[in-house]
Amino acid sequence: MLLLQITSAVTALTLVILALCLIPVLAELKKTAATLRSVSETLQSELQPLIGDLRSTLSDVKVVTSATAANAEGVNLLLEELGHAGHNIRMINKIIGVATQVTNTSSAWITGAKVAGRYIADRLIKKK
Repeated sequence: MLLLQITSAVTALTLVILALCLIPVLAELKKTAATLRSVSETLQSELQPLIGDLRSTLSDVKVVTSATAANAEGVNLLLEELGHAGHNIRMINKIIGVATQVTNTSSAWITGAKVAGRYIADRLIKKK
């Protein structure tokens, strides 16, 4: 029976030591749980307005995106017309270049004809 009493005493002593060590651990767990609760409440109170702002921003982005998509066809039409206008401007420049060249050439011919006419007229006047 002595062995049973010794074993019971050792078990009781172990339980007392375990209880003494467990009390501070439980106290720290209680503090941690309280801190975690306050952090959770703070996050929840701060995240709610942030989520609301994000939702409103998302709806604004959707509106802008849909407006952009609606205007994309108009922009494509505008760019196509600008391409046609550029082509027309190039054609006008070519025509003006040809007209300038013809004008320069014809003025040279006219000047040559005038000089030749004066030369012939001077020759005819001198022969008389």
